[in-house]
Amino acid sequence: MFPSFQVSFWNRIKYRRRLAFSRLDLLLIMSAFDKLYRSALPMKFFSRGWGKPDTLMKLIENINLVSNRDKFSSIANQVVPIIMEKRTEQKNAIILEGSFTSPLDRTLPGIMDPENRVARFQVVLPKQWKSQYKPICLHLSGTGDHTYSRRRVFLANKLLEDGIGSIIVMNPFYWKRKPKDQRGSSLNYVSDLFVMGGALIVECHTLLLWCEKHGYGPLALHGISMGGYMASLCATVWPKPISLIPCLSWTTASVVFVDGIMAAAVDWQTLTKQYFSDSIYATTIRSRIQPSIPPRYHYPHEAPDPFAVPNPVNAQNSAVTQTTCTDARVGDLPVSSELPTRSNHSGSTSSSSEISPSAPPISNVGQDSSQLDRPSDITQANRIDWARQYLPFNLSQLKVLDSLASWSIPESLRRSLDASIWHNSINLIRSFPDNLAANSMSTDPEVREFMRELLDFFTHLGNFSPLVDPRLVLSVTAEQDAYVPRQGVVPLNLLYPGSEIRVLPQSGHVGAYLRNTIWAMDFHNAIKDCLNRQIELHFDEPVLFGPLKSKTEDPENKTRKDA
Repeated sequence: MFPSFQVSFWNRIKYRRRLAFSRLDLLLIMSAFDKLYRSALPMKFFSRGWGKPDTLMKLIENINLVSNRDKFSSIANQVVPIIMEKRTEQKNAIILEGSFTSPLDRTLPGIMDPENRVARFQVVLPKQWKSQYKPICLHLSGTGDHTYSRRRVFLANKLLEDGIGSIIVMNPFYWKRKPKDQRGSSLNYVSDLFVMGGALIVECHTLLLWCEKHGYGPLALHGISMGGYMASLCATVWPKPISLIPCLSWTTASVVFVDGIMAAAVDWQTLTKQYFSDSIYATTIRSRIQPSIPPRYHYPHEAPDPFAVPNPVNAQNSAVTQTTCTDARVGDLPVSSELPTRSNHSGSTSSSSEISPSAPPISNVGQDSSQLDRPSDITQANRIDWARQYLPFNLSQLKVLDSLASWSIPESLRRSLDASIWHNSINLIRSFPDNLAANSMSTDPEVREFMRELLDFFTHLGNFSPLVDPRLVLSVTAEQDAYVPRQGVVPLNLLYPGSEIRVLPQSGHVGAYLRNTIWAMDFHNAIKDCLNRQIELHFDEPVLFGPLKSKTEDPENKTRKDA
């Protein structure tokens, strides 16, 4: 018989080992799930190439019309007639459908396909508002979200219960705006992505003006995945404070199509052939987009993901909840000394030290403060050896040692699965190669770099006007997002000092979306909280839609400075 202290010691060892395995299992599942989902979709983007050189040149020459808020006034002052085509009354809601000619078609004639020229939207309003305010959130669609129904059912209808109305925007190149020769969501040309962004910027501005004219407000912009990028772009031209809630997106689209698993969906063969067969891409067009990112926003390409959960030896143990969101301290980020302060709507500067106490910059949804029990004197030099005592396979080969997930699998879930099936499934997932969804063709480095520069030039938020009040940015991101890598690009909270980032631990891109479709309320709560914040900061009124989820009762939990 062993003394009781020895039994306790071995139980702790078994617990640590089981905990480390379950964290690794979840990490592998989330990353592999993103890859499997992508590989199952028969999508091929940009199958017809870069786009006509004349179209690209016209977009490059006129980018300042939408990237510079002062120059955007020439578009903003256009009178755009909006036609309401349909009205439907339901038990608790009024649903309107309308359309108007996209202002981009008048600004840049010939740039849009005939099917794209008519902007369409659906308005979902509560029959009875819950206060003197009439808040409205514009929802932009993610990749593949063509119709109104998905966003109406899973977001707009739920927001009605909180007294928040919605406008669901139909993307250019989607549904009734889809060109006849386009297959599904797969854009034919790279230039189509930039036309989509430019059109949404001017169309959302038109809808925001319509909201103001009819007495709606405060206003918000929200989108998931690609919709999050587009919402971020649309917010840059609005001359007043506006709530921005980008979910599962980041600061540039280049990482999606060059570094993420969506790179496997790009028709690199066609792009490479066009690039080298017509010198205008390598000479004229490429020279016109330099620098593709302002020098002050250059970020080391090898810089790690600032929101990846650290090694299990110093990770925090977390539990799943949908009701709490507390602060999470993250390791120091490499910050360029050239990152500037921003000017807010009142003309004063807003630096990272001026963060609202009610808006902590980084938080983990459902984080627990208890830490994994480990030796207090462990050092950086022996952390890997310490972890390998409990992880008997080669983690460095899997390239995940420094990004192990921070949660153990819920016991209720583990009990519901047969142990042999579970471990056999995990062994199968471990066997998946990192390039599961990678293109079999070896892409030319010059072509990839041109694609990165072109996407950065048109989509990097650093190329657009700063937001009037960056404190009204609340981003929700997945910890293990294989679609939107965060390595090597400036983090959102450094680009917009005072913004808040909520990390969904143990979630991949697809998993985070499904989680919020089925049971979670992360996106819904973020919209509600961000509108609350706008009320607090700019209307000097009490919170309308319940307490902010990001607030903490812990007096020792201090707001983290971004820079």
